[in-house]
Amino acid sequence: MGDKTFLNSKFFAKFSIALGKHLPPFLGYGIGHLISSILTLNKHSWMNRSIRSNQWVIHDGSITEKELHRKNQAVLNHAARCYYDYYHTLSDEEAVRELVPKTQEIETFLELSKKDQGVFVVAPHLSNFDLVVRALVMYGLETKILSYENPTGAYHIQNEIRASTGLDITPFRDGEAFTETTQYLKAGGMAATGVDRPVQIRKQKHMLEFFGRPSALPVGHITIALAANVPISVVAVNMSADGTYKFLHTGPLPLQRHPNRIEEIILNAEMVNEVMERYIRQAPEQWLMYYPVWPQLLDAKP
Repeated sequence: MGDKTFLNSKFFAKFSIALGKHLPPFLGYGIGHLISSILTLNKHSWMNRSIRSNQWVIHDGSITEKELHRKNQAVLNHAARCYYDYYHTLSDEEAVRELVPKTQEIETFLELSKKDQGVFVVAPHLSNFDLVVRALVMYGLETKILSYENPTGAYHIQNEIRASTGLDITPFRDGEAFTETTQYLKAGGMAATGVDRPVQIRKQKHMLEFFGRPSALPVGHITIALAANVPISVVAVNMSADGTYKFLHTGPLPLQRHPNRIEEIILNAEMVNEVMERYIRQAPEQWLMYYPVWPQLLDAKP
């Protein structure tokens, strides 16, 4: 079993939940750090190659082998911290509030979700997004989460947990999800999804620029937002030095119209990508993307 299969397995998800539920923080963080250190040892594994190539690109290719190894380990160590905090607080709302305090940034986002106009929320895989979304739901957020179709293993368990906290989880199926989400947004709803995980290139009609390089990132959020005539809001999460998680958002960003359909999609998708770039650069070691965003650079060397 490769590291990709292992980390996405139900066994690993249940193991992480058990550790999070029953271990105190000093043990949970310590074991998480140990596991991440062990996983980093094999720099030729699929997951580490993906993390390293992604970090190499977002650091503009100006990073040494030693620094790249440290970034790789820091990403996995932060992921372990996020998993522990998320699972450790599953049944403790007060602990969630302590880790994700209600800020003015959150207040303005909640107000945005209660307006009559719909908004499509998109995000990169930065830091402990699941924990922050759970906190937002506790604070009164109502939203539809678009997830990957037919989730298996760890993804299936994660979606079950998300649904148990009150989130509306909608698998993204071609046609069906497009129509449902478009109508939901037109009616004033808020939908959300991650948009920094690349799709299969053979299904991608065009590539998008991301950190100055072409990538097969998705464009479904743009086509839906254009069809529903609603703005996009880019959101992100990062962990502060004190261990709390900070929620960031742009507010509604109107989409630009263009007579050429393909140019219209590319123009708006790359506008979103530029905002995600800024958020990722603020906390590059908290970008928990285990898939190669630029597969053509999977084996890039410093």
